[in-house]
Amino acid sequence: MSQEPSIGDVVVAVAGGLTDARDLLNRLDGVAGDGDLGLTASRAAEALVELAPTLAGLPASDALKAIGMTLARRSPSTGGTLIAFACLAAARVEPVADQSPVAAAAGLLEAARDEIARRGKVQPGDRTMLDALAPAAAAFREGADAGSDVAACLAAAAAAADGGATSTIDMDATTGRAGWLADRARGHEDAGARLIAVIFAAAASAAGET
Repeated sequence: MSQEPSIGDVVVAVAGGLTDARDLLNRLDGVAGDGDLGLTASRAAEALVELAPTLAGLPASDALKAIGMTLARRSPSTGGTLIAFACLAAARVEPVADQSPVAAAAGLLEAARDEIARRGKVQPGDRTMLDALAPAAAAFREGADAGSDVAACLAAAAAAADGGATSTIDMDATTGRAGWLADRARGHEDAGARLIAVIFAAAASAAGET
């Protein structure tokens, strides 16, 4: 049986993915936004690298709370704040007795998904990061229910997030600045959705290497 990645391993991998995607995210965000999502992601990556060593041995709830608070302080943009809220919502999920770690992780992703929908007042199809996160959470849950290990669940979630991000190319923007510039946004991926896909791809890579 493969060893599950530590939270620190995943956080460092995600930081690397965010750094590598800086220019892509800036370009996508510049189509109908401020063009600075990549900069926000880079600031988040720096903060996560600093935070990672302190997460060793922490319960998932405490680690997620620390991540959420760090992101709220260090990358206080719209996207960064939404992801911070998502982490904090996941941190508040009460553990279920006799639940496997993979099933518990599925519940955390679902809490994060629901918080972004609530805070952003969006639903799938609105051309936001939720269009990547919702299918990723569903794919992870499907894998968990089937008894897959965390690496397989993350791989499925990463593929679903990638497909969700790609699907935003054909969607009409309805929220935020992109909603005002829907004609410019059409035909391009939503930057927030691609950000979520980058996060899941990095997490899946970390899991696959352990």
